[in-house]
Amino acid sequence: MLLRVLATAVGLALVQSTVQAEGRRAARPVEQDAATKLPALTVTANPVSGYNIPKTTTAAGKMPVEITNVPQSVQVITRDVFEDQGAQSINDIMTMVPSATLVGSRFANFPGFTIRGFGAEVIRNGIRQIFFADVDSSALSHIQSVQVLKGPGGVMFGNVSQGGGIVNIVTKRPYAGFGAEVLLTRGFWPGFDGYTTRVQWDFNAPLTADGALKARVTGEVEESDTFINFQELHRQNVGLALTYDNGGPVRAFINAEYQHRRTKLNPGLPAVGTVKGSGVGQISRDTFLGEPRFDRLTASGPLLQAWLEIDILDDWNGILKNWKLIPRYQYQIFSVEEGDTNIGDATVDPTNGGILVSRSGRSFFNEKNVLHIGQLDLTGIMETGPLTHQIYLSGNYLKQYLPQDPGHNLWFNRINVPDIDALNPTYLSSPPETNPDMITFGNEYSIWALAFQDLVSITRYFDLMGGVRYSHFSGTPRGNLSAQAGIKRELDDTSFQIGGTLHITDSVHLFSGYAEGFDFTFARKADGSLFPPTKFDQLEVGMKIDFPWGLKGTTSLYRATRSNVSTPDPNNAGFSIPTGEVRNRGAEIMLSYQVSPQLYFQGGYAFMDSEITQSNAGDEGNRFRNTPTHSANFWTHYRFGIGPLRNLTLSAGLRFVGDRPLTNANTVELPSFTTVNMGASYTYQNLQFELFANNLLDEHYFTAGPGQVFPGTPRSIVGRISYKY
Repeated sequence: MLLRVLATAVGLALVQSTVQAEGRRAARPVEQDAATKLPALTVTANPVSGYNIPKTTTAAGKMPVEITNVPQSVQVITRDVFEDQGAQSINDIMTMVPSATLVGSRFANFPGFTIRGFGAEVIRNGIRQIFFADVDSSALSHIQSVQVLKGPGGVMFGNVSQGGGIVNIVTKRPYAGFGAEVLLTRGFWPGFDGYTTRVQWDFNAPLTADGALKARVTGEVEESDTFINFQELHRQNVGLALTYDNGGPVRAFINAEYQHRRTKLNPGLPAVGTVKGSGVGQISRDTFLGEPRFDRLTASGPLLQAWLEIDILDDWNGILKNWKLIPRYQYQIFSVEEGDTNIGDATVDPTNGGILVSRSGRSFFNEKNVLHIGQLDLTGIMETGPLTHQIYLSGNYLKQYLPQDPGHNLWFNRINVPDIDALNPTYLSSPPETNPDMITFGNEYSIWALAFQDLVSITRYFDLMGGVRYSHFSGTPRGNLSAQAGIKRELDDTSFQIGGTLHITDSVHLFSGYAEGFDFTFARKADGSLFPPTKFDQLEVGMKIDFPWGLKGTTSLYRATRSNVSTPDPNNAGFSIPTGEVRNRGAEIMLSYQVSPQLYFQGGYAFMDSEITQSNAGDEGNRFRNTPTHSANFWTHYRFGIGPLRNLTLSAGLRFVGDRPLTNANTVELPSFTTVNMGASYTYQNLQFELFANNLLDEHYFTAGPGQVFPGTPRSIVGRISYKY
């Protein structure tokens, strides 16, 4: 109720201020700086440096728009920021987002995160991905920046995420001239066996004499023996970016990547003996409860993105300006092979002093996913009297399928997997027994959609943004082929977004907005009918500041709701009905301040009041899983500019995450924790020497998995040497 009142009040203020401001300033379209030449989905054509990017392509369609004009919370994390903080994975980068909560770690099977309590989707250059973190969440060598849109993004990106937000990874683009950078990273965990070694490279060069065709090749190789017993991590990734721009009306871009990860599937640890007392002992953080001889994970993901940017209309009678047609295509394969062990219930054996954990698993699991996306975008500026419109029109088609090739998309269930004592594990010497019945699975679906968005400048003081997306879905569910025979779903749905921004001054901006999204489901009710799509929406009001003397930030209040959630059918055992609902209400603040050329700090705080508001599972009124009420982060660095310490940088940061329930039953609580990180770097000519101490105080903490917990990374010492020219 409070948010509705605030939203109404801000909306009235926007309208009133617009009327009063009419004629005081001319409407100003947000035009791209000619010196930066931003392609629609990419970073600048010159190397991007610094901690703040004024424009985003995530929140306002796929055209660059000033963040202060977007009526929704947006956070941009540049490469300079996450490199200076020593980030080693996307999860590390997301610790800079106050309302983000991690799921697993980079040593877990498939790490992830939520934003404002709900699931978030990772996309790349504005285009949907499949199973991003399942391939390699540590592949950072090809990333230029990470743009985080908090809340639904269904209008621009369709049925992605579960309402928490969109995380758009912007990849590196070639720049003018020759350049190269090579980095060597080496680290270890004091008190644990193991080490980490990583080599990264980044080479840039023009390929033609006139510089029209440019290329950038990036990549990395990691060979690590992690702090977890028996778990090694072998990673390779390479990226190629090509740009063609001869100053003419057509520019061409290619982004090609390949990622590969080989490790052991880590089933995590039980709550008993980690976050819950056992009475017989504490499970060590380096414990591995799978089968080291027979568990494995090999994942790979080739990706190709290509697009043209075609200038079709420069200026027509002062009405139509800078119109571009942008066809895009993406091809992606996700491939994984597994032998995995899953852990179940844990029981304490007081007689023998053990914690016995039940287990199951699969052998010879093999999956291959293929994704094709075609998209045609039209963007431009239209002047209609006193109004300036930035318009985005898009049509796209997506097809994803699991091909039924021999040897793909199948597995065998393990049977009679013995329990394991988590305090004193012993492992199998012969392969686990498997059920002889092979299970095959698959699915195939397609989505075509039309989207329209208009950002209207109503004088210089007020911007109004609205958008709508229509989607048509057709496909079969993912699962056992024999069980899904004859099941096919066709569905149409529409989502929209609307909001406004009032520019009090050039540095203070009030915003209010409503956004919604949806996700298709194949769940069936007892009568055989299909569930409606899961819906999520967010109402948000807030303020953004961007002072020329260096202080920037966003503060907001929001209410996010996820509805049509599956909950048990009280009248038909074994079936569900789509009447569940989860509500998250909260406040978030993010600030960054470039105090001087030497001193910088950034920080944030998030308050999240989560509640399961409708459910038949006996958990109505409970807190939503893995959602802390309080979380905060802070980071600062100081670079000496003169004297004998010139070119020395010292940094420090901390992250606090409050207690949160492991599951919706709220029977297990993950305790709060605070980690402290410190770093130092020294630059000498083209060389840079860096040292990071992560989790300096060796805080014992745990992150959530699907019912189990994963140990947070212990204290680590990481050194990095880089050479660039």
